[in-house]
Amino acid sequence: MSTFRTPVPIKPSPFELTYKKQSMLIGSCFTGNIGEMLQYYKFPTMINPFGVMYNPISVKNELDMLMHKKTFDAKDLHQYNQTWLSFYHGTRFSGDDQTQVLQRINQGIRQASQWLANTSMLIITFGTSRVYELKKDHTIVSNCHKIPSSEFDHYQLKVDDITQNWQPVIKELRAIHPDMQIVFTISPVRHWKDGAVSNQQSKATLILAVQQLLESFPELDYFPSYEIMMDELRDYRFYDEDMIHPGKTAIHYLWEQFSNTYIKKPTRKTMDKMEEIVKASNHSPLKPRSLEHQNFLKKQIEKTRHLMQKYPHINLQPELNHFIQQLEGTQP
Repeated sequence: MSTFRTPVPIKPSPFELTYKKQSMLIGSCFTGNIGEMLQYYKFPTMINPFGVMYNPISVKNELDMLMHKKTFDAKDLHQYNQTWLSFYHGTRFSGDDQTQVLQRINQGIRQASQWLANTSMLIITFGTSRVYELKKDHTIVSNCHKIPSSEFDHYQLKVDDITQNWQPVIKELRAIHPDMQIVFTISPVRHWKDGAVSNQQSKATLILAVQQLLESFPELDYFPSYEIMMDELRDYRFYDEDMIHPGKTAIHYLWEQFSNTYIKKPTRKTMDKMEEIVKASNHSPLKPRSLEHQNFLKKQIEKTRHLMQKYPHINLQPELNHFIQQLEGTQP
């Protein structure tokens, strides 16, 4: 026996993600794990423009609003504990000034709608099939904003609830963006609040729903992040301290499998060059004002400028600014 695990086979993808192709990732917090790795390697990426979304209906609502460029007004907001909030957004959009909240939300929608219109790869992560529905108007919320649970009905969606909501969204997306690669995945994060049995039922519902969508739309893709975590990385040493979220080793392994699936060798060579610059920008010198560190910064400025000329479509301006500011700070 050559290995002590059960590797999850992943079909090679005909789609190739490159530095000239934008990506958008929406859904559960696991979306952020992959998205942050893409951003680390300087891929043009947008992550969760409405904030983290856990259930399929909230993710579907987000895409609807982005495709139709919805404008929020006062009637779309709610107030709780002197805070204005949107049940379609995460808490980072909330605030005590209604006008400012609306400005943040609408500006975010405008930016994300434009990004989606130019997106080549859309990665959708479902976290749970259990939802919270506001009793007074039957809105399935994306975030409860710490409002008492008595204000909500909590229940699990059925497979048909998910597929029937998602089929028209996918059709519209395919009509507007026929070349967009849409990838579904199930979050390996365990939703333990409702118990072990409920978590497994919830994940099973998501898996069956996504499978039905893949059967209806064969051009869609599926990345088995949940299956990799459950089979290849089933040991608790691959979890974070809370034993709920994947740990750093698991996240890096999942990223490795993802990048092997969607990123080809020529692009991976460019990734290596980007990582050198990113690592250098994160470097903490022992002697910031030393001649050695000044020479290091000058070398990085020269290298970054060279890469910016060679790859003008990759945004290395933040790293260049960092090196220049650091060098200026070493001067007497």
